[in-house]
Amino acid sequence: MSLGFHLPAARLYGIVVNDPLGLDNDHCQAARSSFLDEHRDVYEMIAGASGVLARSFDAAAVVTGGWAAPMEEDGSMTESASRHPDRRRVRAVAVVNDEGVASVVRFEDDPTRSFAQPEHGTGDIIDALEKMWFGDPTALAGRLVNLRTTRGGCTRWP
Repeated sequence: MSLGFHLPAARLYGIVVNDPLGLDNDHCQAARSSFLDEHRDVYEMIAGASGVLARSFDAAAVVTGGWAAPMEEDGSMTESASRHPDRRRVRAVAVVNDEGVASVVRFEDDPTRSFAQPEHGTGDIIDALEKMWFGDPTALAGRLVNLRTTRGGCTRWP
């Protein structure tokens, strides 16, 4: 909530899960986030070194802001969301981990209400996050180190 709705750039966070069930709230936070990077082009950011760094965490989150507008019944848009007369300012958070991608959206005109998509969605950002998380990190021109993480006895490669 502290980021607001007028973000100058997309932000990438790494998330460490301390208590997966959220039962030990008296002693620690269920999860901790670490700011990793921000960039005006979210796809460039997560396809580069910051995206590979994010894979060393239990999960990664991308926070973006922009405009949303109603779609036609066939899912198409007659004009860009930022020019639509019924546009609404939006902040979206998409989180990826070994289980997949989930997202939540809030609108500036109703910030206390959120719209979650816990199941696999569709779209460019979903595809890009899956490629970042599950793809081959060595495909990035060999400039990155191989990240192998072990969390709670489970090893994820790469």
